[in-house]
Amino acid sequence: MGQSIAAAIPLTFKPHNRFGIETRDFSDGFFKSFDMTEQDGAKIYTIKSDLLIQNYKSFLLEFYELIGVDLKERTKIDPESIPEANDIEEFISAFDGDVRNNRVPFIYDTYIAFSTLGGITNLYWLFYSSGGKALLEEYSAFLHFERILSKTMQNPLAGVVKFGLFG
Repeated sequence: MGQSIAAAIPLTFKPHNRFGIETRDFSDGFFKSFDMTEQDGAKIYTIKSDLLIQNYKSFLLEFYELIGVDLKERTKIDPESIPEANDIEEFISAFDGDVRNNRVPFIYDTYIAFSTLGGITNLYWLFYSSGGKALLEEYSAFLHFERILSKTMQNPLAGVVKFGLFG
């Protein structure tokens, strides 16, 4: 089994120890959607909870409509039955990988399986996976996808999506 192209919204991430973060590797306005704190001298970025909670349902619906894929068929979630969450803890619980049997959308909590351009994503909401083997020549292609998505979708979460290789 190979790697697939995936899309996720990072819930937390930090710069690479060696390479740091280059803002050119992110969509315009990406960092406005995150709170930054410092822990042991390292910057930690955490998505703004209100932004996520107020927009995740409409984001899923708009994204799957945009790509022309049936949400229920791909995710086994009926659009009317997208889990409810009033805060980040409920969101993480509702989309826990064990609860969802690691079927998108689900929360994943290790950076090893998801490789993106820019930062180490320790906790993310994986909402799309191509499900097929992907070969990649340049990570900049993912940045191009991210920029197109952020300019195409109306939902405020569109600007925080990271595409990458999963698996």
